[in-house]
Amino acid sequence: MNSTTPRLVPVHERSDVPTMYRDTAIADLLVYHNLGGGPHRRYTQADLLVGMCMDHRSRLRIPENFAYIMRSAGANFRGLDFQMSFAITVGRVRAIAIIGHDQCGMSGLAAQRSALVEGLVHGAGWERHIAELHFDEYAPRFEIGDPAKFALGQAHHVRQQYPGLPVAALLYRLDEGMLHIIDAGEEMRS
Repeated sequence: MNSTTPRLVPVHERSDVPTMYRDTAIADLLVYHNLGGGPHRRYTQADLLVGMCMDHRSRLRIPENFAYIMRSAGANFRGLDFQMSFAITVGRVRAIAIIGHDQCGMSGLAAQRSALVEGLVHGAGWERHIAELHFDEYAPRFEIGDPAKFALGQAHHVRQQYPGLPVAALLYRLDEGMLHIIDAGEEMRS
């Protein structure tokens, strides 16, 4: 993957959905969330597995029972392959969407060291040296850098794990509450 910032592709109408995602649950997600997609189909089982950040500011507008939603800080799903495998096999989902978001707290963690340590000391009753060790051990594992690039990398990993399913990398823009497709390059230009 190159070091440039990925291009974000907005979806303002159905025709904005790239061909590779049409007739998939990924297209349905984009239509439901961005376009209102009404009237919604009734779902008795999930068609989609969504992996997204645990941030409370991102909320999907989708029908009930449409998707399994896994949330993890920074949309970081390293080490959660079994949970994904369960949703795919037992839950029989037909597509996967990895959704990062802008303004993510897991981006630039080093700048938040003091706040996290102070919060653990004064809010959770930790000893300072334990809080500092905790941050120093875990922050490098959870730092995501650029949220769009990270979601794209997570989608690439998931695509390799489950090559029989369509996998999309999306970015939730908090200021507008909309999903954007993270342009992965030539494969989208069909």
